[in-house]
Formats: sequence, structure tokens, C-alpha cells
Amino acid sequence: MIDVNAIDWNEAWKKPFSPEDSGKGCTSCGKRWSDPEKCRRYNDMVKEDNWSAASYRMQSMDIKPDFRVLDIGAGPGTLSIPLAGVVKDVTSVEPSGGMLTCLRENTVESGISNITIVPKKWEDIVVEQDLTPPYDLVISSYSLAFPDLQEALQKMNDVSRKYVYIFWFADMMSPWQRNYLEIWEQLFGIPPETGRKPNIIYNLLNQMGIYANVEVNLEEISHRFSSVEEALEDQSTGLNLSTQEQRSLLKKYLEKKLIQEKNYCVIREKSPRCKIWWDKEQFLHL
Repeated sequence: MIDVNAIDWNEAWKKPFSPEDSGKGCTSCGKRWSDPEKCRRYNDMVKEDNWSAASYRMQSMDIKPDFRVLDIGAGPGTLSIPLAGVVKDVTSVEPSGGMLTCLRENTVESGISNITIVPKKWEDIVVEQDLTPPYDLVISSYSLAFPDLQEALQKMNDVSRKYVYIFWFADMMSPWQRNYLEIWEQLFGIPPETGRKPNIIYNLLNQMGIYANVEVNLEEISHRFSSVEEALEDQSTGLNLSTQEQRSLLKKYLEKKLIQEKNYCVIREKSPRCKIWWDKEQFLHL
């Protein structure tokens, strides 16, 4: 029987894949969002229906009008823009040039004056120089691509005076791997990892003395493209494909899986997503 307390969960985060699988089916966030066109397409999607993509996460958090909010990995403002309309102020940390352009445009377009943008990686943030803590609400929404997760989580906890909310994949599986399990071995020559993985984030927080709450929901996520060719280019980049043979195999698969909706080709995925959160005030006297 494995003793979970004996596992260094921070090291487990740094080594999520077996050596032969490392780098397969996964393009870094930094590389992916360095493409302005991908950022623009994502931006257009999250802005639809008055930022409806953020509604579930907004509704699932305890938000008060006098809150000061820190949004880590803010992207084009998926949460920052709608949050700015209901809280005192928002600080948005975002390192990607393409995302920053969209975030700044959306801030101006929305007529918002209570957002402060910090164009840095979270791991490069110097709290005393770059931020004005404490914050009532600290959020990391699908933005945990940190080289040292423990350090990143500790910094989140340190700058919060009340809540920290993290949104991530409950099964710890890359969405890219989940979406292409059927052809994974054909693409990369090795079978996909199919064993159930423990939730590293929750276990690491527990080792740090932070007793977090966890809520899991099955969510459907849509990815929309103007053509099969655009979908192929986007998904090939995300999967880090390098050969024409891989691209041909992926194209055949996409032609079978893409759903035609109006003028768009759509990929739909269902995956277990989790909300991990804690209230610092609950533990002040422990």
C-alpha cells in the first residue's frame, strides 16, 4: 500500500509524465499563446454572450462588492473583465504578449478603470514591487503551468487575506491527451497513460498545512474553428506534432470528429473539472 504522506507532491508535479512520454502531446502555454491569432480566436470565444464563458466560475465563488481581486494568468480577461464590474478592483497578472494585447483592448472597450495589469509570470512576481496585497480573493483559473507549484501556491496564500480559488482538471489528465486517446499510440508510438492519477494539487496543499475544499463537475468545453484546416493547424500545434504523417492521421480523425455548426467546425470535449478553494480566516486560530 502506497503511503501518500511519503510522496513529495511538489516533485510529482514537476514530473507528470514518464521519460519516454515527456514533450509528447503537450505544447507549453507560453509557446501556444505566443501566437497572436490563437489569442485572438480564444478572446473572441470567451467574449461571446457577454462573457458567458466565465459565468459558471463566477457563480461558484463567494464574491463581495468591496473585494480586491488578484487574477493570476488572466488571459484576455475571461474573469478579470466581468469581475471588475462587481468588485472594488482587480489586479490581472498575465505574461503572454498576445493575451496582454487582448486584455488591454477589452479593458478599454469595456470602459473599465479599476483593473491593474501586471505583465509578468507569476513565478517572476516580486510581491513588494509588483503587487499591493492583501487581496480578498486570489484566483488561478487553468493557469498552473508553474515550474515550482509549492512556491506558486504559497505565494497565492501569502497575498490573500481570505479566499484562494483554483480551477483545474480533476483527473490531472492533459486535455490534449484526453481528446485524442483513440489515436494517441498511432500519433506517438506509445500508449497513453490511462491509470487514474491522484490530485497532486490537493495532496500538495495538504502537505503544506492548507486544508482545501474540492468540488468536481463534468463540464463540456467547445473549441470553434472556421475550417478543418484551421482546426488541424491549431490542434497540431497543441499536440506538438512534428511530422506530416502525424498531421495526416490527425486530419482524418478531425474530419470524423468535427461537428458542423452554422459556419464553424466545432470540437466538443467533456472532462471532470475541479474547483479547489480555501478560506484563510477559517484557519487563523488553528
